[in-house]
Amino acid sequence: MEHTRRRMKAKQSPLGRAPKTDAAARPEAGAGLVARIPALVEAWRGEGGRSSGERLGRREIEEAGSTLLSLQRGLTGNRRLAGERYMERRDLLGAYLLYYWPVSYMQASLALAEHPFAPRRVLDLGSGPGPLSAALLDLLEERGEPPPEELVLVDASRKALGLAASIISRGAVRPGRLSSFELDLETAAELPAGSFDLILMGHCLNELWPGGSEAMDSKRALLERAARSLAPGGRILLIEPALLATCRDLIALRDRLAAEGWSVLGPCPGSYPCPVLAAGPERSCHAESPWAPPEPVASLALAAGLDRSSVKWTHFLLAPESGPESRRPLEAGASPAALLHRGAGGRIVSDPMLNKAGRLRYIVCGAGALAALSARADDGAVRSSGFMDLRRGDFIRAEGIEERPGGGLGLGPGSRLDVVSRAPEAAS
Repeated sequence: MEHTRRRMKAKQSPLGRAPKTDAAARPEAGAGLVARIPALVEAWRGEGGRSSGERLGRREIEEAGSTLLSLQRGLTGNRRLAGERYMERRDLLGAYLLYYWPVSYMQASLALAEHPFAPRRVLDLGSGPGPLSAALLDLLEERGEPPPEELVLVDASRKALGLAASIISRGAVRPGRLSSFELDLETAAELPAGSFDLILMGHCLNELWPGGSEAMDSKRALLERAARSLAPGGRILLIEPALLATCRDLIALRDRLAAEGWSVLGPCPGSYPCPVLAAGPERSCHAESPWAPPEPVASLALAAGLDRSSVKWTHFLLAPESGPESRRPLEAGASPAALLHRGAGGRIVSDPMLNKAGRLRYIVCGAGALAALSARADDGAVRSSGFMDLRRGDFIRAEGIEERPGGGLGLGPGSRLDVVSRAPEAAS
């Protein structure tokens, strides 16, 4: 039978919102962004000698929106600006502050919310004007955790570093010590010495060695150098755009590091080779959360014709040593139902899809394999389990799964679904 699939809205199942389960509380992240906006607007106006005030006027929105479109095309369209020093251009830096800074902040907030811990010393490589560091500081404050004793910013742009220090200093909470280093990560032989608990790299790797034939080797070597600055138990958080090319490049780098003994602490269920690369050249894996962005992000997106109804990104949390979470892929010939029965369960890596037969389906990743998991949309037991309300990034375990024609998995009368955790969503 030929099936017609359509994406369902992330927040609403076809039969309405499912009843709450024990793990149904979906945490929010990024609530501190609104308080950061005035500093961003002030920094943008300072760059261009514009009038004062917290809100942008119509002409300012038009001006910034036009520049934003040029920046967006250069970073995610033709990518001519990738690897260029656009932070040194006043107009492009301004558009970044008003739009991409908040987007990067929200991406980092959501990624960090999945992996909570309180680092004492933090190194932000390719920090730009500091959106990732600001997101970390605000998240720690929301959790009642102390700020880092030390925060070190590294970037090739002196102007961006100065803005980062200014924006961070205006936050409600500050690190014990803040320092900056102007370094080109492509040529720097050494990184700042230290014993860091967390190294942040946001939208950085895809702009290094663009188009180079040995880019993968260079990026791997950079991460190896960074790992030497980690304290025991330290971690590296990599965040990249959800573009097909940048996503697949990051997955390939993740796989190479995992093969060399690194641990993938998240968001993957384990450190096995990612099955997405083997699934075909048009496949990728990214995170996504619905988002109602604050001003001026919403108005700028409208002015530039950009869809900002959600925030998307790709990230990995890595550690340079193996741990008990490392697992191997499924044995050859193993039943696809085994992917949810290997102790760790599986992670939802797709939007919900509804076919003509009335079955709702998700793609699940676990134990080194991808599988489609479906259930009838009118099944009351399935609705009460929370299946209808799942979203990308949610983590599940299941028992009594049926194998369906074509290799898919199904939930039936004897099945049990446990929603272990739900992916955070963007605060609005």
